[in-house]
Amino acid sequence: MLIDLHVHSSVSDGSYSPAQLIDVAAEQGIGVIALCDHDTTAGITDFTRYGSIKHITAIPGVEISATWENGNCHILGLGISNNHEPLESTLVQIREARSNRNLRIIKKLNSLGIGITFEQVQDMTEGDIIARPHIARAIHNSGYVASVQEAFDRFLAKGAPAYVDRFRLDPQPAVQLLHDAGAIPVLAHPSQLQVGIDVLDGLIQRLKPCGLMGLEVYTPYSSEIDIISYTTIAEKHNLFVCGGSDFHGETKPDHRLGYYQTGKPIPEQCAEIIKSLKLIVNG
Repeated sequence: MLIDLHVHSSVSDGSYSPAQLIDVAAEQGIGVIALCDHDTTAGITDFTRYGSIKHITAIPGVEISATWENGNCHILGLGISNNHEPLESTLVQIREARSNRNLRIIKKLNSLGIGITFEQVQDMTEGDIIARPHIARAIHNSGYVASVQEAFDRFLAKGAPAYVDRFRLDPQPAVQLLHDAGAIPVLAHPSQLQVGIDVLDGLIQRLKPCGLMGLEVYTPYSSEIDIISYTTIAEKHNLFVCGGSDFHGETKPDHRLGYYQTGKPIPEQCAEIIKSLKLIVNG
């Protein structure tokens, strides 16, 4: 059985709807899948309902954007409670900050001769999240670049001429918020933090008292050496070893559901977390 504890839908910046993710999971023999859209839970109801129909264990989740002294930091919440008001109000705050950022990005792009509008970007999404991947697709669809990736590299990546930073939570309150919402908080793709093992260890020590329970070890961004190091840290701090494809569909075409790298399925060991979520894998 294949599993995947980190996927995105078109409700945030993926290209597949929540129901389509379930259909793909069923076609590819994935028995457990977690929807972790960026800063929104809007796709969870359709995702879990359709998962039950298709006999897939569909885990309701979210990915919260945070920041700390070393840069951006993402926290997954697996198994969140439905309509937890403190979580939902914080996610609204984060989304509003992102919306303001989008307008500033488009203004910068216009000054660079990229004549796209906010309405064009809105057409790229089905949900209430508009993010840089949607802007990149609008740039591409308007013929200014040869690919979505080129749009990112030339205009939207950090340090690029149209990049704009935005509000994020500190990681400690993000973890606490997810813990209070009944979720298992997981530090996402630690290799993306681009810090040494000692610094990562220090961050985990800060987050454990707030409720951190897992570390995403198996990701498309982890080398084999990273996996060994992260597994050791997870065992040291008694954290669940998690894994996910960070699947976005067309936005990240090299990421395949159920696999952390080409030909390497996410280990079933990562499904241990389901026991704490009190979920039963449907046969």
